[in-house]
Amino acid sequence: MIVIDKLSVQYSDGKQVLHQVSCRVNDGESVGIIGANGAGKSTLLKSFVGLLMPSQGRIEIHGVEVNQKNVRKIREMVGVVFQNPDDQLFMSNVYDDIAFGPRNYGMTEEWVKQRIYHMFHAFGIEHLEKSHSNKLSGGEKRIVAIATALVMEPSILLFDEPTSFLDPRMRRRLIELLKELEMTKIIATHDLDMALELCDRVIILKEGSIYAEGQAKDILTNETLLLEAGLELPYCLQKCMDIGKV
Repeated sequence: MIVIDKLSVQYSDGKQVLHQVSCRVNDGESVGIIGANGAGKSTLLKSFVGLLMPSQGRIEIHGVEVNQKNVRKIREMVGVVFQNPDDQLFMSNVYDDIAFGPRNYGMTEEWVKQRIYHMFHAFGIEHLEKSHSNKLSGGEKRIVAIATALVMEPSILLFDEPTSFLDPRMRRRLIELLKELEMTKIIATHDLDMALELCDRVIILKEGSIYAEGQAKDILTNETLLLEAGLELPYCLQKCMDIGKV
């Protein structure tokens, strides 16, 4: 379980981004974090892994509090896939990018090799092993970035705008891949159609605070609530309404 208790986060310039956020995420849940630009979605994700520390309140993951002392242990449990894959792909080839995390944690080279080839097979990217990461397509970069997080066998995976940079075919492939992942998933996104398809529960952030939370189908079909939070109905529901008017 993840427990967020009265969490406030302030940037170094003094700007308060999150205000008294409290919620829980249960093991195995898929939770969407939605909200307009600047609502605090990315800040909340960064707080889970100690990239930003609370100015007040706390986050506890599997009984371990997120603080400077526990950062290493937290990052063994929690994998992150950033909005821009280039932020986590910086080695000379795909193999070394995926190997970076476990090597940094002192895993044996044999363990690293076995895990990487398992990732290659699982994602169907064996052909990219020796490719330069900066030469990959946006979709390929996204898949490799997910592999860099999964190779550490985390129990929780965080995604920041996972469908950005993807064409429709790669977006569909990613969604189907995320459906197959059985660990706890927390997905910050503007893609409300994806959230409706993937998430059990949704939390709306507005101006750094929780504005609403509930079952995905209840939140994402409530047009009035979404509009109040600066959002719109998922596109698939808008289309259904338009067809009904014909």
